[in-house]
Amino acid sequence: MEREVDMNFEAALTIELESIPALNNRVYPLAAPEEKFNLTQPYLIFVSSAGLRTRDLDSYQSGKTVKGELNVIAPRFGDVVTTMTSVIDKLVSMEQRAIGGTGPFIQEIVYRQPVEMYEDKPKLYRSLVEFEVYF
Repeated sequence: MEREVDMNFEAALTIELESIPALNNRVYPLAAPEEKFNLTQPYLIFVSSAGLRTRDLDSYQSGKTVKGELNVIAPRFGDVVTTMTSVIDKLVSMEQRAIGGTGPFIQEIVYRQPVEMYEDKPKLYRSLVEFEVYF
């Protein structure tokens, strides 16, 4: 019997990422808030999608593949690196369990090596990780 999924992937991912203490619930889909907010602490912006349904030779299946990207942003390089380490730990911990309590059961996660950069205009560091999830 297949488990009932009450929550979509992005909502469940948000719950998982918000549980990382260093982010202090500062997790945003697509972009940081437009209003002024505290830039002295790390925050995370994620990009995801509805994904693609998996397929066998005969038809589409109920499973999905979702590609996404996680961006940790902070004023100090050390904060970016340590926070991204926590983010990756959380990401790999999601494999072989339902995420967000009632979200999808994650079968497999593949992530790429983090890429660090400095954003000159806001004077903030960024670490970016691309990932692919199968559920």
